[in-house]
Formats: sequence, C-alpha cells, structure tokens
Amino acid sequence: MESSNLIRVIRIVRERIWLVLLPAVVLTLTAVAVGLLQPSVYQGTVTILVTQQNIGTALLGSPQIDQTPPANFVQTQVLVMRSPTIAQDAIRSLGLKTTPSALAKRVTVGQEADTNIVTISVTDTSSVRAADTANAIARAYVDWSQGLQRSSIKAAADDVQQRLTLAQQSITSIEATLASHGSNQTAQSNLQVAKDLYTRLADKLEQLRGFEQLVTGFGSILAEAVVDPKPVSPSPIRDGAIAIVIGLLLGLGTAVLADALDNTVKSAEEIEEIYGVSVLTTVSTERSKKREASSLALVQSPFSPGAEAYRVLRNNLGFINFQQDMKTILVTSASPDEGKSTIAANLAVVLSEAGKKVALVVCDFHRPAADQFFEIDQQHGLSSFLGGVEGLEVVLQQPAGFDNLWVLPAGGLPPNPSELLGSSKMEQLVASLRDSVDWVILDSAPLLAVADTAAAVRWVDGVLIATRATVTTRDAARRSRSQLEHVGARILGVVLWSPNTAASGGDSYFQGYNSPASR
Repeated sequence: MESSNLIRVIRIVRERIWLVLLPAVVLTLTAVAVGLLQPSVYQGTVTILVTQQNIGTALLGSPQIDQTPPANFVQTQVLVMRSPTIAQDAIRSLGLKTTPSALAKRVTVGQEADTNIVTISVTDTSSVRAADTANAIARAYVDWSQGLQRSSIKAAADDVQQRLTLAQQSITSIEATLASHGSNQTAQSNLQVAKDLYTRLADKLEQLRGFEQLVTGFGSILAEAVVDPKPVSPSPIRDGAIAIVIGLLLGLGTAVLADALDNTVKSAEEIEEIYGVSVLTTVSTERSKKREASSLALVQSPFSPGAEAYRVLRNNLGFINFQQDMKTILVTSASPDEGKSTIAANLAVVLSEAGKKVALVVCDFHRPAADQFFEIDQQHGLSSFLGGVEGLEVVLQQPAGFDNLWVLPAGGLPPNPSELLGSSKMEQLVASLRDSVDWVILDSAPLLAVADTAAAVRWVDGVLIATRATVTTRDAARRSRSQLEHVGARILGVVLWSPNTAASGGDSYFQGYNSPASR
C-alpha cells in the first residue's frame, strides 16, 4: 500500500511538476523581495532570576499571606512583566515615544524550561534602543516587585505599630491602677506581661524597618541586555529556505488535490480496470506535435518508438488471434480527438508490412481522415457505395507504395449514416472483404459522439479502443464500455496514447539498436 502511494505521488509530481514548483518559486521570490525591502530589526535580551520568598510573611510572621500557588508563581511573574504597568514605567524611564500596547507587540517574555529564569527580549530597528528597552523593562519589574514587598513589610510594620500602641496603653492603664489602689501581686504580674509584650513588639518593629531597606523584590537581573549589531530580521536566506519548503508542500498538496479532482485516466492500469481488457500497446505523445501525431509513423519514422509501438500491437493481436478466427476489427474511441484514425491507419500499414492483405474501411462520415495518411480520392467512398451510386471496384482504392493495402474512404456525409452502417449491404461488404483479404480494419466514429459505431460493430469480430491519457475521462470510458457490452461487442484491447512513455524501453535503445546502422 505504501509503495503504491509513493508511486502515485511520484506520478503526480512528474505530471504536474509546474503546479508543484510554481508556489515554491512565487513564495521564495516574494519572501526574499520582502526581506530585502524591510528595515533591519535588532534584539536585546535580558535575563532575570525570579524568587518567591516574601520577607514580610516568611520572616516576621505577618498575617499577610502570599496567595500565589508555588507552581504558578513564575508564570504569574511572566504575566506581570508583560503588563501595561511595567511597559509604561519603562517608557517613562527612557522617554520613548510609544504606547504600552505598541511596545508589548515588540516584547517577548519567556520562562526557561523547569527553572525560575525568565528572559525578556525586545526588538527594535535600533540595536541600542532594543538593549536599553529590555533593560528598562527588567528594572521596572524589579522596582515594581521591590515596591510590592516593601508594601507588604510596611503593612506588617503598621500592624505591629498598632499592637505596640495598644501595649503602651495597657501599661499606662495598669500603672494608673497600681498608683490609685496600691500594689498587688496580680496587677504587678499583668504589668510585667504588658511590658514584655511591648519589648517584643518594639524589637519586631525595629526589624521590620530594617528589612524594608534591604528588600530586593521577586526578581534580580542575572545578565543585562547588551547591544548586538547583528540583526535578527530580515534574513533573506532563511526566509527563502522556509518559503521553498512551504511552497513545495503547498504545491504538492495542490497537485494532489488537482489529481483527485481530475477525472481523466492517467495510466494503463486504470484503463485495464475500466475496460476489463489489456492495453495492447502504448504510443508515446511526449514529443509529438498535433500534425505529427496524425501521420504514418511506420512510413515517416520506421525506427522510432512510435513505429515500434504499432509492431507491438500487431504481435499482441497475433497472440489474441492464435486460432486465426478473427479477421475484422473496428477501431473506435470513447470521445473525439483520441487518435483512433491514426491507430487504424498505422495498424493497417503494419499488418500489410507483415505480408497480410489488408482493407481499411473508413466508417467515420463526420470527420474522415483517410486523406491525411494516404493519397486517395476522398470524394468516392463508402457512402456512395452503400447508397448504391458506385460499385466497390470504384471506391476501393490502393494507395501508391502499398502493395498489400486497400483503402475505402468515407466519401460524402449521408443523411442517415447509422442506418447505412447497420444495413445488410454493409454486412455484405464486410463479409466480401473478409473473404478477399486477411484483415479488415474499420475506422469508426467515437462511441459517445454519434450512434454510427453501435450500428457497425455487429459486423466485426472485435473492437479496438483508442484512449488518450490525461484526456479521456473515466466516465466516458465506462460509458463506452457499457455501450459496447450492450450491443454484444467483443473488446479486444486498448491502445493508449500516453505522454512520457516509449513503446518499450527508452528512446536511446530504439535510436541505437533499432537504427539501420546497427544492423
């Protein structure tokens, strides 16, 4: 399965190479052009170590508790560094002419995996300004976190101050009671407790005032941003390489989609599956122009791959006809412009070259093509014979240079071609020619174009289908097979016109081995 998919992809790329390469070329040229036109962008990066300890809470037992979950603490600080508040402080410190939202688009803040290290990167068209802005954001964050911790310590100090005031008031009240009522053991004990509490609170308040001056905040700068003269963008080479990859993938996807939407047959395997018969030969159309395609390859280029393809067709027909009971063949196609007349003419010639007597009867009244291959009189032909106007000895002609070949051209277009081809006189003509020659080849109209072929197919031993890869649709091929089966025709095989295909083997083989000089 994987092998067949790979073969299919290779075929798609070969057949639609322009569709694969075009997006890559366009995207690459666009990416390089845009990169060259864009101004250089530089980057400044600063590294910060984030710590979680809250001095006011951890050391002094303040009732203020840090509610940030430990696992999310660094991520929370990353969001703080991205906040408009920090951006505004950095803008103010540098005097930048921008807004927090505009600056945020040029700032990237990220946490190193599984660490408390955070990097702040800033891009700018100036390498100096990029480094200065990154450092300004880092300092703004450090100042903010210091202010937050100082606020925490100040809140704890204010709480201690309130408790110290209450302790002083309690001492004053107890001393006043002792002065007015005299000394007693309970009062003296309460006074000592109040004084001890006051001492502890005073010591704690003094510690808080000292810690407030020592606060460092949640983050400390590990490495400040330095000026990097090398721009991070644009990078035409990098952008071009990325564009090539993306373009090729896009082109390949487009080619695969186009192939899936394309309803034409592509290979001999598809043709054989549709018609249920073998492809008897494949004629290459790789270098054939339209005028050259409608020619006698066996006469004009007897040592070409095209000529060899017709010899292969002759041999394969011999294998099919091993009992020698088949003498009449009708050549047709599903639709017009599939080369059936060229195949019929070349088949007649290749059979005559083998010493067989061959009669080529052109039954296509709508687009007769016999005069393209042979020097004959096209005005007198099958239509006048079937209409009783002229005899067979007049319309059956032998082209010059072909000793074993006779051609019966179509003649003029009759008003009732299908009735003439299905008439008893047509049956008698085929039977008479069958008795006189070794092979009778009928060049008939396309099956789906007119009803003529369905009328004539009953008089032959078998049908040869001409199909053109990337032109014949699968639907047309299926419909043509259905029509032939409906009238009980025997499909002998298919002749496939295919691009990029030699008759059998490469061109160099035929040009070298099959040339006269090699004999």
